Amino acid sequence: MISHKQMKQYSIHATDGDIGPCKDILFDDQNFVARYLVADTNSWLPLSRKVVISPIAVTKVDTEAQWLSINMSSQGIKDGPSIDEHKPVSREYEETLFKYFGYGYYWIGPGAWGDFSHPTQLADQEMQQEIAKDPTGPTNHLRSCNEVHGYDVATTDDDVGHITDFIFDTDTWTLQLLVVDTNNWLPGGKKLAIKPTDVHNIDWSSHKVQVNLSHEGLLEQPEIDMDRLADSAYLQAILTKAQ
Repeated sequence: MISHKQMKQYSIHATDGDIGPCKDILFDDQNFVARYLVADTNSWLPLSRKVVISPIAVTKVDTEAQWLSINMSSQGIKDGPSIDEHKPVSREYEETLFKYFGYGYYWIGPGAWGDFSHPTQLADQEMQQEIAKDPTGPTNHLRSCNEVHGYDVATTDDDVGHITDFIFDTDTWTLQLLVVDTNNWLPGGKKLAIKPTDVHNIDWSSHKVQVNLSHEGLLEQPEIDMDRLADSAYLQAILTKAQ
């Protein structure tokens, strides 16, 4: 597993060279899965252009060397559909992007990756001809980790702490844990781990993450040592405790 802060230290390797570091992760706040890595390509692409890479394209994550490889070329990225740096990734843009790279649509099917358990399985699928109709419109529920970082955490009683990090499983790219720093509420506070299932709503207007936990319930969540994310047994124990 890897944290959002760690991922921002990683380089992204295309099939023909480095394309720059990862500067953000966009996650789905309904299925709680990373939908896109945002690459910092300012050294070779126009500053106004946003480059998003689906985990479908990720072939390897090297936690020791701090890089991840993708099965895309820099030229393919350059020639791909463009979106302004300051605009959100819409469902219409996703459809255009997925058609360009020949991916199956993750939003067709019951799971986080449609009918599949792993994102790379969508890379080998023939493009579905029928686009699922979303009764609520083209909303894709994407949230920026950079944006949500720092949001206050609102329990059922009051505000306790703020979001300071996110932990993802780099196999399925599911969001496993959110990290709450209670330091701004409690001097000498702790970093506590909560599960995405504890999240009731992410409110961008108030900059708050509303959780289904009481004040005391939040403080009872396990404390997490962010320096031990490479220890799978430790993380499994945290996941078990975060109930």
